[in-house]
Amino acid sequence: MDKDKEKLRGKLILALGMTLFAIGQSLLFIVVAPLAQEIGMSPQTFGIILGVSNIPLLIAAPMWGKYSDKVGRRPVFIIGLLGSGSGTLLVALALQGAISGWYSIVWIGFAFGLSRAYYSATGSAIYPASSAYMADVTERSQRAQGMALIGGANSMGSILGPLIGGGLAAFSLLFPMYIIGFMTLGGAVIAYFFLKEPTRHADTRSKVSTLKFTDPRLRPFLILWSTFFLAFIALNVITAFYITAKFGITDPPEVAATAGWALLTLAVVITVAQGLVFQVFKPSPTLLVKLFGPIYAISFLIIGFAPSVAVLYMGYAVLGLAFAFATPGINGAASLAVEPHEQGTAGGYLAAANTSGAILGPLIGPFLFQIKPNLPMLAAAGLFAILSIYAFTIKVAKHDD
Repeated sequence: MDKDKEKLRGKLILALGMTLFAIGQSLLFIVVAPLAQEIGMSPQTFGIILGVSNIPLLIAAPMWGKYSDKVGRRPVFIIGLLGSGSGTLLVALALQGAISGWYSIVWIGFAFGLSRAYYSATGSAIYPASSAYMADVTERSQRAQGMALIGGANSMGSILGPLIGGGLAAFSLLFPMYIIGFMTLGGAVIAYFFLKEPTRHADTRSKVSTLKFTDPRLRPFLILWSTFFLAFIALNVITAFYITAKFGITDPPEVAATAGWALLTLAVVITVAQGLVFQVFKPSPTLLVKLFGPIYAISFLIIGFAPSVAVLYMGYAVLGLAFAFATPGINGAASLAVEPHEQGTAGGYLAAANTSGAILGPLIGPFLFQIKPNLPMLAAAGLFAILSIYAFTIKVAKHDD
């Protein structure tokens, strides 16, 4: 009974950490993109800075994953929260300089890029530690549901982000980022005192992970995960600019509110699906991997051809359903493909895969947007029409316990 309580407490702390991390991430797109537009930063410049500043995450995430296999999930998770919290504060301070006119736009880009790079390098520890921890405390037959809890917590943060951003922006556009930065540091303190190292990992820590990025067991899921995030981040980066171009909304607070409601719609669908529906019906990773692609393609078509803001929100709802399928499906299938002592390393590689998408997305999205505002959505729809066929050829390991 005590072990069950310890597992539950661990899952709740993971959920808290992921929620705080996701709030910080959602604020980046809701607050920073309209601010960048207001100070005269072009979509390409914003995309390049965001993409380049994600490179440290690509390098650091696998290192954090391997480190969690070696020293434990708990210390790496705490490091991630400390980095995410302090990094959010640094990003807010850098942008404060832009608002206050402390330096030129060149130095604004440099300060924002450097603080964001620090955030990426340290905050990247959260995902591999969380996914590996969840793999340690769930049986193979429950792996998709365990990963869905992480995804649900992430989505809850994406719900709260727009609400917090909109509610606190009345005080200052950057005030929400300061609040979340300090709250995330508080989450690290909670994890330090109450999060315990999972027993299963403690028993296998002596085994050294030799898992490679090119391991064929992981390859299909790395392909799907990286392209999934490439399309998703490309959309997020140009959302504020797309809203202005498509619907003629130019007032920064109104643009931020419209983007916030779109992300809120997406996050509500993800949370309901992963936090409630999936816990009851328990779909297998195999089913989820095969179905997310077609739904994803349809969502981009709806967004790309949306004649009104209401239809735009509808597209984000469908996008949320695809996200709800992809997160536990890809992560659960990847976790089943590797051994217990390889979970952290696998989580690190998956984090690096979605980061590669997060690097390319901010570069590709604005480039396609300049050609035609809805071209990023049409390209994503075509890409996932093809990848949907590929997903049906993937063999997912059985989850016999």
